[in-house]
Amino acid sequence: MRRSVSASLPRHRRVISVFAQVDLCEIAGLRLAEGAMRPRFEQDRWVFSGLVDAHRMMTEREQIWDFTEIINPQWRVVAKEILLAMLAPQYEAVLECAHAVRAARSPRTLYGFLEKYIEWFNWLTEKGITSLRGVSQELCERYLEERSWSVPRLGRPRRRLEPYSTVAHVKILKLIAQYGELLSGDTYAAGFVPWKGKTATQVVGYKSKGPNLTPPVPDSMLQPLLATCLHLVNEVGPHLADLLETVRADRASLPASGGITLAQLPAVRQALERMRTSGEPLPAADDVQLRKRSTLGEEGPLKHLGWEALARTVGACRFGYDARQALVPELTALATEVGFQPPLARQAAAVPRAVDGELVPWTLPLADGDLVFMVDHAVTACLVVTCALSGMRTSELLEIETGCRLPAVATPGGGRRFRLASRLIKGQKFGGVPDEWVVIQQVDRAVALAERLVNRPAGEALFGTIGLAGRLKNLRGWLERTGNRERWGLPVIPQGPLSARMLRRTLSLTIAERPGGLLAAKVALKHISVATTEGYAARPGGSQRLFHAEIEEAEEAHHVQLTVEAFRDVQAGRMPAGPGARSLIEAFLHVDAQLKNAARTDPKILKDDRHLEGLLRKQARTLHVGPANFCWFRDPSKALCLRLAGTPNATKPLVGMCDSARCPQATHHPCHRPVWAGQATAIDVFIQSPRVAKGEKARLTPERDRALRVVAEIDAAQTVSIGED
Repeated sequence: MRRSVSASLPRHRRVISVFAQVDLCEIAGLRLAEGAMRPRFEQDRWVFSGLVDAHRMMTEREQIWDFTEIINPQWRVVAKEILLAMLAPQYEAVLECAHAVRAARSPRTLYGFLEKYIEWFNWLTEKGITSLRGVSQELCERYLEERSWSVPRLGRPRRRLEPYSTVAHVKILKLIAQYGELLSGDTYAAGFVPWKGKTATQVVGYKSKGPNLTPPVPDSMLQPLLATCLHLVNEVGPHLADLLETVRADRASLPASGGITLAQLPAVRQALERMRTSGEPLPAADDVQLRKRSTLGEEGPLKHLGWEALARTVGACRFGYDARQALVPELTALATEVGFQPPLARQAAAVPRAVDGELVPWTLPLADGDLVFMVDHAVTACLVVTCALSGMRTSELLEIETGCRLPAVATPGGGRRFRLASRLIKGQKFGGVPDEWVVIQQVDRAVALAERLVNRPAGEALFGTIGLAGRLKNLRGWLERTGNRERWGLPVIPQGPLSARMLRRTLSLTIAERPGGLLAAKVALKHISVATTEGYAARPGGSQRLFHAEIEEAEEAHHVQLTVEAFRDVQAGRMPAGPGARSLIEAFLHVDAQLKNAARTDPKILKDDRHLEGLLRKQARTLHVGPANFCWFRDPSKALCLRLAGTPNATKPLVGMCDSARCPQATHHPCHRPVWAGQATAIDVFIQSPRVAKGEKARLTPERDRALRVVAEIDAAQTVSIGED
C-alpha cells in the first residue's frame, strides 16, 4: 500500500534536475525505430513518433508532447520531471523518491496527464499565481469546481460531469506533492498536500467497482443493424470482392502515364462503332464527378460521360486534350443513340433479398466512385459483425492486421473452430502482448472479406478506424440514397448511439441472459458462447478471459434478478409449477419468514431490495436458466439430466438434456408459458397435417399432451399466495 505523503519534512529545492541531459527513451526502456529522433529532457518538445511498440490506440497527436503550451517556463520543468519519473520509475533518482509510483505508466496515459497540467498551470497563471508555493487548498477547490462542469455549447446548458471525468484533475495536483523532493523547477509550500489524507477517487466520490454504466444496444436497433451487415458480408460482399479484384487487375495492366493522342483515335473510333452496333451505353461518370463538373460550370451533352472509363476500353488511362476535343462531335451523336450507364457490374449476378428470398442483381451498374463507396460501406459491415459477435475491445479491433486469420482447428463432431490473432493492450505493458480470439464462422468470414476489400500488405491495420457512430451514419445514408436497402429487402436501421463498447456490453449481457436465443438471423448465440468459453479456457490469461469474466458477472446479477422476481411472484400468488415447485416455495417461505422477523426486531427502510437480494443470493447461485424452465441445481444426485448422462457427480446440470416435466429440481414460471404453449401449437399443426404419417402423429401426440399439461399446471398455480402475517 502506498504511504501517504508526509507534510512534516522540509523540502529543499534542487538546483539542477536529476534528469539533466538524459535520453528519455533510454531510461524509460522505450524502443525507437532506427534513425528516429531521440528526445532529451532539456527539449521543450518531446517527439515519440518513432516508438516501435506504440499501439494503434495512440494517435500521432499523443506522440508529440509540447511543453511550450505551459506559459510559465519553470512549471514546464515541473511537468517534465513528474511525467518522466512516472515513465521511468526504475531510474535511480526516482527510486530514492519515497512516494514515487513504482509501476511504469504508458506514454498515452501520461500524455493525458500533460494535457491536465497545461490546464492547471495556465489557470494558475490567469489567476496571477507565479509560484506553486502560493497554491492553497481553497485554490485547488476552486479549480476542481470549474473543471467539474462541461464546456458550454451554443443552445445547451452546462452539466456537471461524472466523477470519473474529474479524477485525473485531482491526481495531477496531488502528484506535485508526491514528487516534491524530486522537483527542481518549483513545488508547493512545505507541508501542503491538496486534499490531505484523501485519494483522488475519494475527493470526487468515484467508486471504481460500481456497476457497468455502458448501455447495451437496444434490440430495436441491434437486429436490423446485424441483419443489414450480415447480408452485406454473406450475400453482397463476395461479388463485390470479385469485381474489385478484376478492376484492380485490369488497371494494373494499364500504362502508368500518358494519355490518348490523335494518332490513337482510329482505335477509339473502332470501339465507339462497336458500342453503336451493339447498343452498349457510354460509360457514365459518378455523382462526385458530376457535382464537381457542375461547380466548375461544365455543362453540355457530355457532362455525364466517364472519360477515364472510356479511355480504359482501349487500354489507356486518360484522354489527351487534343484527342478529347476531336471526339466531342462523334461522342455527342453516339450519346444521343445509346445514352450513358455506369461501366461496372452491368451484368450483376443475382442474390436473394433478405426479406423474402426473391432473386435480384447484387448491385445496379457502378461507376468508379460508386465502387469506392460500396467497398467502404462493406468494410463497415465487416467491422460491425466482427465487433458485435466477438466481444473485442476497440484497442483489440485496432490491432487486427491483414493476415490475422489463423488456421481453423478441427473439433470433435466434424466442426471447426476459428481464431483471430490480435494484441491485448489494456492492463499490459506498453505496446501490449500477442493474443488470440476464438470466434464463430461469421466473424472469420467478415475478416476474410475485409482482407480482400482493403488489399493491404500483411501486418498493416485491417480496419483503420473504429468510429462506429460516423460509419453507421454514412452506411445508413448510402443505403437510402442508392435504393439498395429497399432493393435488398433490408430493414430500416433506427437512429441511435453506437460504439464498440456498447456492442461488447450487449454481447456479454445477451450471453448471460438469453440461453439459446438469437442475435440475428442464422447467428446462434450458443455458438458464440461456446467460442468465447473455448477461447477463455485455451488462454487463461488472455483478453477473452476478461470478456468471459464480464459475462459471468452479468449472469450472476441476472440470476439474482430472476430469483427476486420469482419470490415476488410467489408473494403475489403466482406460484411456480413443475416437479421442483414445492421445494422452491418452501425456500421462499423461509426467506419470507426471515424478512418478517427482521421487520419486527430491526425496523428499517430497505431500498432497492438489497436485503432481500442478500437473503436470496445463495438460492440464486443454484439457478441455471433454460429456454423453457428454471433449474435450481442444489443436489447433483437428484438431477435427472446427470443420471441420464451417467455423470451424477458433475458440478453443473446439462441444460440441453433437461426434461423439466420430470426433473425434481426444475420449475416452470409464468414467463415460460408462451414457450410451452407455442410448442403445443406447433406440434398440433403437424398432427393435423394430412402429409404426416400416422406413426409420426402417434409419437407427437404425447409430446403435445405433455406441453399442454405443463401449460395447465402453470395456469393452475396462479391462485395461491404466501400466508398472511
